[in-house]
Amino acid sequence: MNHLNVESDLRLTSIEKGRTVKISHLQGGENFKEKLLSMGIIPGQTVLVMNSGKRGPVIIKVNDTRVVLGHNMAERITVRQ
Repeated sequence: MNHLNVESDLRLTSIEKGRTVKISHLQGGENFKEKLLSMGIIPGQTVLVMNSGKRGPVIIKVNDTRVVLGHNMAERITVRQ
């Protein structure tokens, strides 16, 4: 295994504004996952981070739709750059 090419998962809340990332995992129960899936936030989906910070909501663009996520919800979404 080549450790130099290993991608690591990051929390959505740690991604800077303007970056495009791929959803890798949704960390939560069935209701949480169903809610995100209904908004188009599914593993493998590429999203654009429009607003993020250490506090407050995270805004992402999924396809042509802006989605506002509470900070705690966004903390449970992992992504890859």
